[in-house]
Amino acid sequence: MNKATRKTLADFTVQIEAIKDQLADIQGQIESIKGQVETVSEEEREKFDNMPEGLQEGDRGQAIQEAADTLESAVSDMDDAINGVENAIANIEMAMQ
Repeated sequence: MNKATRKTLADFTVQIEAIKDQLADIQGQIESIKGQVETVSEEEREKFDNMPEGLQEGDRGQAIQEAADTLESAVSDMDDAINGVENAIANIEMAMQ
């Protein structure tokens, strides 16, 4: 690696650190929202589970179950996003070495 290339890479260090900090903030925000969505999902699941079987099979019961399922899917997607952010941070740190 020549001097010009090293200088160019050194110039990127500040920008990369800023991106790393932003990604860490985003990860924290996603985790916070995920916790809230998990709570709502659990509440919906509990509502459904506490309904008599006849009501579970009705429109209202099915809507509650669908909402709980969709929220659980959203939590899974947020886990994937968090893992992606963690991987991005790790890759940035490796690039800076």
